[in-house]
Amino acid sequence: MQPMVNLALRAARNAGQDLVRRLDRFDSYKSTDQEKAKFVADCTIGLEKGIIFELKKALPEHNFYGRETGHNGEQKNQPVWQVCVIDDISNFRVGIPSFAIIVCCMQNGKAEHSVVLNPINGDEFTASRGRGAQLNNRRIRSGSINSLSDAIVGYTQPMGNNEAAFDQLQRLQRLMSKSFDLRNIGSNALSICYVAADRFQGALLSNVDEFALNAAGLLASEAGCLLSEVSGQPLLRAPANLVVSNPRLLKALLAKD
Repeated sequence: MQPMVNLALRAARNAGQDLVRRLDRFDSYKSTDQEKAKFVADCTIGLEKGIIFELKKALPEHNFYGRETGHNGEQKNQPVWQVCVIDDISNFRVGIPSFAIIVCCMQNGKAEHSVVLNPINGDEFTASRGRGAQLNNRRIRSGSINSLSDAIVGYTQPMGNNEAAFDQLQRLQRLMSKSFDLRNIGSNALSICYVAADRFQGALLSNVDEFALNAAGLLASEAGCLLSEVSGQPLLRAPANLVVSNPRLLKALLAKD
């Protein structure tokens, strides 16, 4: 494992342990909505600062970009570390144990190292460009299933009744009669990582932000997955409406009939 990945993984683990302790001490049943909102804000901002502090101690010349805390550092030609403590906030708010801590090192606009960690079940996904992807320190590769009838497909659905939500619903309805099963675990980052680990054979995801897209996208690519916009365009920009799958299923997931 690369030294930078080890550094990011250690910082993510520490934040994850702290997050689990905070969850254990917090009584959501007796808390008001205001207290719950403050708890979520304290977790996201405080732990994000903690990860950045740990990384900055070891790499003071690097730049940092937190989802909640914004940009930190303006050193030109130096890597940028992207940090997101909780992906997906909606799951976290209600106690669903499916969210991720994301740490990703960007160089010249490309993800070079990434960590996606679920602090609840201990899943640790890591990758470095050109060196493959791992789950809990074991190499992972995308699967080889070539039929949707044998595939579990992950998805996320935009909130509301706008055009994007309607389009995604139409795509999912087409898949329902073709795929073995559809699963929504909430976190876009974890959904992409599940495809990389062959837990899902594909995923159809909405509004994937740059933190999940960069970190989990590197993991998926290093595991042999293909990623595309739902339109079929390979150029991805956040927020992305994303299709990710093993190479044999991408065409079927993109099909419009």
